[in-house]
Amino acid sequence: MDKGALVERPDVKIFLPFRFYFFRPEELFTPNTYNTYLAAPGGDHLVSLIDEITFVAPSSPPLSQIEDIPPEQFCNGDNRPPNCGPNCMCTHKVDIPLGAIVEIVLVDEVQQVNLSHPFHLHGMPFYVIGMGRSPDSNVKKINLKHALELDRRGMIRRDFTRPPQKDTIAVPNNGYVVLRFRADNPGYWLMHCHFLFHTVIGMNFIVHIGTQADLPPVPPDFPRCGNHLPPIRFY
Repeated sequence: MDKGALVERPDVKIFLPFRFYFFRPEELFTPNTYNTYLAAPGGDHLVSLIDEITFVAPSSPPLSQIEDIPPEQFCNGDNRPPNCGPNCMCTHKVDIPLGAIVEIVLVDEVQQVNLSHPFHLHGMPFYVIGMGRSPDSNVKKINLKHALELDRRGMIRRDFTRPPQKDTIAVPNNGYVVLRFRADNPGYWLMHCHFLFHTVIGMNFIVHIGTQADLPPVPPDFPRCGNHLPPIRFY
């Protein structure tokens, strides 16, 4: 057990709500646009959001080709593109200093009956130090604002005595989980919902640990790739 990671105050604390965004037909079916979406059985067209962002995969692998990715393609809750709409579409990346003690609080704003989202973190395990729902019986649906208020009032309990260590956790329906880890593995690590159809419509983000100087050099003649999209010609 890494007792150094189980301290009262982490170096970095991030609250990340997740939900779905439902498109209106006039938003989705616009000429010369090709937004990703899920056509649900009930007829809805939707994408996933984490912190109001729909994840779009980078045009090249950031670990070996970061210089090929336009900086404006990356975003996060504190750095959104200026043309960001209600469903911001970009490569969601959260930058973490190497060695930092990190706390991530995932908040379920989907609240679909009998559905708990399993989130998986690549690159390192985490401790599950908290999990629950709102203690206020008048609150029928939790959201980011309410979770922040619970935390401010000390009502999100954290258990530092032998917490389980995992790499995947199911977030309680209409609830939250509190995860803690030491960011000691530099690189670009995906955290995502493990339902494939939620992943492909954007329920992911990149945990970027350290800087390029913390990574080993790219081997000579290492294969390179891009997005393989052909040019679109308009006639």
